[in-house]
Amino acid sequence: MNPVARARHVLARRPWLYWSAVLALAAAAGGAVAHGAARVDDARRSWGTSRDVLVATVDIAPGDDLATRTEVRARPLPVVPDATIGSVPAGATARQHIAAGEAVVAVDVAPTAGPQALIPSGSVAVAVAEAVPSGAAVGDHVVAVAGGVVLADAAVVVGLDAGTVLVAVPRDEAALVAQAAASGDLALLLVP
Repeated sequence: MNPVARARHVLARRPWLYWSAVLALAAAAGGAVAHGAARVDDARRSWGTSRDVLVATVDIAPGDDLATRTEVRARPLPVVPDATIGSVPAGATARQHIAAGEAVVAVDVAPTAGPQALIPSGSVAVAVAEAVPSGAAVGDHVVAVAGGVVLADAAVVVGLDAGTVLVAVPRDEAALVAQAAASGDLALLLVP
């Protein structure tokens, strides 16, 4: 007789064997789940104390309002960055890109809305009317060039308005960039 058919015949005549096997498998599965949960709790306890930090709930772009895109969550102290903030200041916006799930640190926060809030320290903003649009968006890093010469290689787009791009450049390079922008010879190159 076929072994499978024989096993079915034995189980049909003795149902307590079938239910014993089902019970043993269920107990084994329950034990595995309990063991896994205990390991998770042990790992959580091994991290020590936690701290409430502000965390991005969605991907945040520069200039976005932080109040509606963040929430306070508890995080283990060893993985909390030093400059993490615990609450959103009134009217605060993002200064740079923040990924969903990332802790918000002080450098990510601009205290007010608008392009001025996105200008990095030590930089000034120059308005550029592009003859050929670069497609740059707020927060993009760009290189400002004119006549085949790099005028500013560490520029950041901080605003857009009807064909004009507001670009933050280091203070010592701002005069050259402004002169090239006024002459219409300035081009912005997107940096990956």
